[in-house]
Amino acid sequence: MSDAFPTSALVPAPGAQAAKVCGILSIIFALTCVGLPVALILGIVALVQQAKAKRLAKADPQSYAPVPSTGLVTGIIGLVLAALMLPVMGIVSAFAIPTVMLQRELAREAAVQHNLDRARAKADAAVLAWQARNPSQPVLQDTLIRDLLRDPELAVLKNPFDPQSPAFLGGETGPGGAVMIHPDRSEEGGVTTWSVKFRAEIPRRNEQRVLTAEVVTHTQEQVQGRTEDGWEVVNPPAAQN
Repeated sequence: MSDAFPTSALVPAPGAQAAKVCGILSIIFALTCVGLPVALILGIVALVQQAKAKRLAKADPQSYAPVPSTGLVTGIIGLVLAALMLPVMGIVSAFAIPTVMLQRELAREAAVQHNLDRARAKADAAVLAWQARNPSQPVLQDTLIRDLLRDPELAVLKNPFDPQSPAFLGGETGPGGAVMIHPDRSEEGGVTTWSVKFRAEIPRRNEQRVLTAEVVTHTQEQVQGRTEDGWEVVNPPAAQN
């Protein structure tokens, strides 16, 4: 006796196609390691849709075609692969994450070094320009620092470690990643040196690295002569900030 409803006239049960697609995608994502969470979800969805399609086909065999086991098989394979790849992903992460963190730290440090170099280059150019216009007058340190902090090209630069914090600040200490600019004066061998110094602290987990630079604004030598009372400063350095 022939069937009243030929198999060719039946339609796939709702969920059968979705189970197949989700199962195949689950296998693909499981093999990529990165998509393991997605693979687990798709594998479960494939099994749920497969069960739904089987239930509907069994309840109404005259309307729906028999459900193939493709969705069931691919869903199970996707779940098994995802479970097997979890330890592999853990091992890969153990090596990859520290490397990524190190590269991130190096990139931030390079950005801070770039900021410091830009400020130092501008300070050098400002000192040379001042000396060309005023050969007999020294550069005032406070004026130079003020001009650097107000420079529009430096103002747009960001602190790589804290974008909400300025990239340049006046003073000797400040937040990590910020280039601190402050005046300095030193004496050695009878020579007094006035300069503007740059200092940036690089936050690290195990150590603290400090980047430094200096731009000399001017120097002055103390000329001394011997008198009856002993050594005497004949040409003392001019008072500076």
